[in-house]
Amino acid sequence: MSKSFMGKIAAALQRKAFSDVSRAEVAGYCLLFLLQDFILYMPEVVTGRVDARYLTMIWWDAVILLIVSVPCWYIVFRKFKDRPLRFRFRLHLLLIPFFWTAWMGGTQLFHFLDGRPPMLGIELLRSVFPVIVYYLQCFSLLHVYHFFLEREAQLKKEKELADAAFRSEINALKAQIQPHFLFNTLNSISASVPIEQEPTRELIARLADTFRYSLYCTEHEWVPLKEEIRYIRTMLELEHSRFRERLEFSISPLNGSENVMIPAMLLQPVVENAIRHGIAPSINGGKINIEIAQESDKLRIEISDTGVGYSGELKEIEQSAGVGLRNIRQRLELLFSEHLLVSRNQPSGLRFKFYTHTNRQLP
Repeated sequence: MSKSFMGKIAAALQRKAFSDVSRAEVAGYCLLFLLQDFILYMPEVVTGRVDARYLTMIWWDAVILLIVSVPCWYIVFRKFKDRPLRFRFRLHLLLIPFFWTAWMGGTQLFHFLDGRPPMLGIELLRSVFPVIVYYLQCFSLLHVYHFFLEREAQLKKEKELADAAFRSEINALKAQIQPHFLFNTLNSISASVPIEQEPTRELIARLADTFRYSLYCTEHEWVPLKEEIRYIRTMLELEHSRFRERLEFSISPLNGSENVMIPAMLLQPVVENAIRHGIAPSINGGKINIEIAQESDKLRIEISDTGVGYSGELKEIEQSAGVGLRNIRQRLELLFSEHLLVSRNQPSGLRFKFYTHTNRQLP
């Protein structure tokens, strides 16, 4: 084989579709076909009618089966891996005829190249059952293998969620004392402010609201979207009083998503990141835009800013070790199997996008 051909194979194996294929899966996949061929032709081996040409036929039959199985494997276990199992079982009914036709084409080509007569008539009919048995055995084992992989991943996710819930509970117990003291202090400060300084009293009231919501979140893991947005709006209003004309913001209408339950304080780290690293360093400031829309059974949330942006690789932000972004990234992956996506905003700044599910709503 040429180096360019081997390079193409290596590049294909590095693509996303093949990046998570384990060595055990590849080895078992290849050995399965070889083993099945030897078992099927065992009577020929026992009777001693084995020669070099016969072994060549066994080898090429296994190779052809392996090659024509790859598209079927890709469709079932990569292209539609997130679809329900019932859907994928129905998909097999469509793939079996393709599998046999592709195998037959490869076998006829081998017969032609090896100087054998083509398969015709009754010989074609006899090949149908063994090939279907190959397919069913192979993909049954692959389904079992992937079932155990998914089960282990689910158990790991449940353990991580339990650990995170335990840590959150401990942190909540530690934090409950401080907000009560802050409420009392803020009330005392607000009462001492003269009536003519009403804007100051309003700022203190908004600040008290943010602490009140923080305390509420220590007792509730999930909150209605409208409450989270109300908190974010109050937070941005407080920041606007600090940055003045350097900070503008807009929040899209919820359009029926008000009662969708989301993890508490899910948006706050991204908004805070946009203010701290996007708006604050910019001389002219910028605008923060929050867009929320329902897409099928998911809720799309995008938070963008027109601040200074980021000159480095965006993957560095997606993999940031910062507490806020790391926290939201872990929660999205554990709760929804979703990812925090980062892109460059126009004309400047960054755009963060992620999805939550809408299957939890207030009655």
